Amino acid sequence: MMEEISSTEYKVLKCLRRLTTRSGKVNISTEEVAKMTSLSQQTASRAIIALSRQGLISRIPERRRQTVSLTTEGLNYLKGQLAELSLILGNIDSITVHGTVESGLGEGKYYISRKNYIIQFQQKLGYIPFLGTLNIRLSDGQEANALLLKDSSGITIEGFRTEDRTFGPVKAFRAKINGVECALIMPERTVHINTVEVISQEYLRDALDLKDGQNVEITVNLVSK
Repeated sequence: MMEEISSTEYKVLKCLRRLTTRSGKVNISTEEVAKMTSLSQQTASRAIIALSRQGLISRIPERRRQTVSLTTEGLNYLKGQLAELSLILGNIDSITVHGTVESGLGEGKYYISRKNYIIQFQQKLGYIPFLGTLNIRLSDGQEANALLLKDSSGITIEGFRTEDRTFGPVKAFRAKINGVECALIMPERTVHINTVEVISQEYLRDALDLKDGQNVEITVNLVSK
C-alpha cells in the first residue's frame, strides 16, 4: 500500500489532474504549476519530482518545461481520496453536473438504435429513447463528479455480439436535465470522462430549445433502481 503523500504534493497532483483531463497529458513549466497552486517554484518543482518518484505521474523533462501525465497509480490515488471523502460526508445518492451542449458525430443514433440496446432501455428505464443522444461536455472543475460517475455501477445495459461486431456494455443513470426526465449513459470501459451522453423519450434539443455552447445542469441519480 502506498504511503500518504504530503499536502503540497497532493495539491500539485490535483492541479496536474485538472490540466490533463482532456488530452491525457500537459506540457508545462514548474513556474506555471507554482502560479496555479500558489507555491514557490522550488516547492512546486520538488513536489513534481516526488510525485514522479512515487510513480503517480509520468514526466518527460525538456529544457525549462516538461510533459506530464498521470499514471494509473496517480489516478487511483485521487479516486481513493474521493471515495474516502464520500464516506466521511455520508453516502452520495445523487450529484449535479454542469456542462455545455455540443454536436456529436452522429454515432449516438447508430448505437442507440441497436435492437438489443432498445429492448434493455425499455425494460430497465421504462421507455424507448429518441434515437439519438445529447452530447454534453463537462465544465472545468467537474473532474470529481466525472470520476464518481465512472466508478459508480449505474444501471447495466448488457453488451452483445452481432455477426460482424461486438457492442460493449453500457451503464445508465436516471437523471433530469433542466427538469426533464432523461438518462445519462456511458460505456462501462470508457476512458473519456470529460464528455457524457444523455438519452430521453424526447428530442431534448427541441424540448429544451438547446443549442451548441448552451450551459445545462444535469441531476444524476447514482443509485441503481
